[in-house]
Amino acid sequence: MALHTVKLAQVKPFPYSFGGKVEAQMADVGRTVGSKTIGLTIQTIAPGRFSSRRHKHLFQEELLIVMSGEGTLHHGDQRIPMSAGEAVCYLPEDPEAHCFENTGTSNLVVWSFGNRFPHEVAIYPDQGLAFVEGLGADVPLQAGIRSEWTEDRRKR
Repeated sequence: MALHTVKLAQVKPFPYSFGGKVEAQMADVGRTVGSKTIGLTIQTIAPGRFSSRRHKHLFQEELLIVMSGEGTLHHGDQRIPMSAGEAVCYLPEDPEAHCFENTGTSNLVVWSFGNRFPHEVAIYPDQGLAFVEGLGADVPLQAGIRSEWTEDRRKR
């Protein structure tokens, strides 16, 4: 059996942005080491920046560990101070949209673990969007039309 290994220092970070203050760097450890279904990214967020748009996943679990720095977890309408050594977990059934804001004076480093599903959907309530992985597209929530063709609604 092949050994899947990588030195974290060799995982090249790349910048990403969603406009405004959503801007950080990400190192994709999971894919680099060869994981097929478990994601691990290392996010480095500069002071005054956000890790992502506020979001919630419909299928994946997220485990977020603050490795260094301090910031604020936007959890629904709450603002929760977090610092190195603290972790938070989001389950698909948790209703709160979330993201990190670096409110400190040095980089905020967060290790983000999650499932990688080809059918994932992430809801971005502040933008009124859903990202649909299978489509590779953001879809306006207002364009959604209620359907009777769901597993729960077809049960008779």
